[in-house]
Amino acid sequence: MDRRILFISSNQSFLVKTMVKGLNDAGFETQLCQPDIVEIQLLQDLPTVFIVYLEGDINAFNGTLKYLTKIISESTENRLLYLIGNQIEIDVAKEVVPHSFISDTFTRPVNMKDVVSKINDTLISGDRRKRILVVDDDSVMLRTMKNWLSTDYDVYMANSGMNAISFLAQNTVDLILLDYEMPVASGLQVFEMIKAEPKTSSIPVIFLTAKDDRETVMKVLAAKPEKYLLKTMAPEALVQSVQDFFKGK
Repeated sequence: MDRRILFISSNQSFLVKTMVKGLNDAGFETQLCQPDIVEIQLLQDLPTVFIVYLEGDINAFNGTLKYLTKIISESTENRLLYLIGNQIEIDVAKEVVPHSFISDTFTRPVNMKDVVSKINDTLISGDRRKRILVVDDDSVMLRTMKNWLSTDYDVYMANSGMNAISFLAQNTVDLILLDYEMPVASGLQVFEMIKAEPKTSSIPVIFLTAKDDRETVMKVLAAKPEKYLLKTMAPEALVQSVQDFFKGK
């Protein structure tokens, strides 16, 4: 378990140093740095946990927050981002960082025991929500899948294969649910594009389709996706199939 923390703050006040000491006393190896992209880029082997202490000019953190979002999005590890600040500062930061990338927020004055407890619990349970991209040209199906899955997962939607490819160029997900029949680029063509790109080739893909004829099934299985699910499945069974997939990883 990686117990290193990068604590990002624009100052090194007594309060900040006290917070860093509290983290170190709790068994973490905490490194303090400025909200400076270049400084962060120079660090080797970034830790799992980032804490951003928002104070002063909140705009000074925008570049760093965007950079951390990029790191989290592209990482295959479960990186954790925590924000500390007053409610206004936190709300402004949330306009820069997608909600799903923020593990938790703490408003000042902060109780470090709460921060330590939350980080420990998250590291032990590994409870970052999995991210799923649903690709389907049917808007009703997209909304249905989002409703079924969003209780347990962060669900993103793409209404075409090309939109899915564009999304994946900027974001990383844990699973793709891919429709078989789509105009312009079929599900199989999109699957081949995903697997041909080094950045996305390792993302597991489950085909989700209404076609259950032998010819279609054989074509899909020949491409070697993770699974082949039918849209006619009961909602509970479909959701359970996704849950079973993640449990088996």
